[in-house]
Amino acid sequence: MELEIFGKKYKASIRRASDLKPVLAYPEKLTEDFDAYYMFRDIYRNEAEQKRILDARLRYDYTIIPPAEIGGECIKTYGHYHPEVHPGMSYPEVYQVLEGEAIYLLQKVEGDRVVDCIAVESKRGDVVIIPPNYGHVTINPSNKTLKMSNWVCREFSSIYEPYTRMRGACYYYVNKQWIGNPRYPELPDLKFAKPVNVLNISGEMYDLVDDIGRLSFLTAPHENEDLFKNCLKIK
Repeated sequence: MELEIFGKKYKASIRRASDLKPVLAYPEKLTEDFDAYYMFRDIYRNEAEQKRILDARLRYDYTIIPPAEIGGECIKTYGHYHPEVHPGMSYPEVYQVLEGEAIYLLQKVEGDRVVDCIAVESKRGDVVIIPPNYGHVTINPSNKTLKMSNWVCREFSSIYEPYTRMRGACYYYVNKQWIGNPRYPELPDLKFAKPVNVLNISGEMYDLVDDIGRLSFLTAPHENEDLFKNCLKIK
């Protein structure tokens, strides 16, 4: 799959449904393989903006998730954590829903325990910050295609192994209901939240390239802790 963005064509990295089998609620119910979602990396409008993004150590991406279900479970991304950038603090990330709807399922681990789990319900235009120390999965809960963008530090590799080992996040979204993952010895109560537009973004968040210092929290989260305290409103 190719996508034209800012007049340039980008080729997708494709995650197949079969690639998701290690994290599905009911992997045995995947009877026919298909493209689960498409990732487009390192997007920029022109060379001057590309240099600005590189100098800031950032990357801008798109992800497209068509609607689908596997055994009643809404299609989702694989799920990953980020490595530490500062002692006791991992890299954050920020997403924007461009089309459709999304649920960002966040979970925080301390030792072998999940101590917090939050479902962030998001619609078109919403900007969702993934705070430090939270792993996350993105779910497309609707019958429409989800298109989203993200800004992230370009200098790390995502950590998928914990989601593989536990066969996904601590909750699955199946038949529009939340069910616990029995592989987790303890399950925190699932909280629900709405994103707060703490970055005061009115259009597409790519335009932060013109004031890229506002994204410094992605590479120096320890200097921006107040931002993370206010980015989600728990219901």
